[in-house]
Amino acid sequence: MGLIETDETNQFTFEQFAAHASYVEVNRVLVQQALVHLAAKPQLAPLTIVDMACGTGAVTRLIIEELARKGWLAQTHVVGVDPSAEALRRAKKGIQAMGLDVRVDFVQGEASDLSCVVENVDMAFFCNAIHLVADKLAAFREMAAILTSGSIFACNSAFYQGTYVEGTDRFYRLWVRRAVGWLRKEHPEVQLSRTAKATARQWLTPEQYDHTLQQAGFDRVHMVQTDVPLSLDAWNDLGHYWLFIEGALPGVPLALGASALETAVYQAGQELSLNAVPRTWLQLIATKA
Repeated sequence: MGLIETDETNQFTFEQFAAHASYVEVNRVLVQQALVHLAAKPQLAPLTIVDMACGTGAVTRLIIEELARKGWLAQTHVVGVDPSAEALRRAKKGIQAMGLDVRVDFVQGEASDLSCVVENVDMAFFCNAIHLVADKLAAFREMAAILTSGSIFACNSAFYQGTYVEGTDRFYRLWVRRAVGWLRKEHPEVQLSRTAKATARQWLTPEQYDHTLQQAGFDRVHMVQTDVPLSLDAWNDLGHYWLFIEGALPGVPLALGASALETAVYQAGQELSLNAVPRTWLQLIATKA
């Protein structure tokens, strides 16, 4: 993914947004639907599940919860992989707080490192981060390389062509406009970058994701688009994530960008009489050919 971790970015993480019930639920559904495919495995057979771009462990915890519910914890090895050392530290802490007897390892690395970390994997997840990867075909091929034949790959994103629910684009425009206005008033010395291009803006269509997965060696791609209501508080927390700040207000110092987006999101909500704004998640489950 090539993301550069700094002390500053570690202050503006995805963790608060990932705790919102609407975010948890859309990811829980993906985990549940993916794990259904493991029912055909021999009972008590060893399982290896990888959570790529696990971040602070929000989806990793959902995987472990569902494994516990099914009685599969004892036979499963869960591996979380993420480029951020700070995110992995928080992920470990979150797993320890669950108090479950489960084998979990966290490894700092990129998708390109996977084949050096694990092999013969039964299931792999890549949740809420694939849009950050410039070469998605290469990433999918890396995922396919660690999976055994017939194994499952689950992936999702709310940053793709189709994510905007009809009629909500005015909220996003007004939010950024009000944030820029706040910066000009409160910090006129700050200038937005005209040249920065956020990786998160490199969006594919659902059809392009399908085609890319098949190119990478997957078949039977099951695709669902799900509308998820997000409260203004959830949008505020997303507006405190450094990658979102860089995408919305390129070139602005993170602390000022977060303050601008926080003020502006509630202004936009009030002006448009909105308490929540829905977003569409693309949920993908594919089988390695």
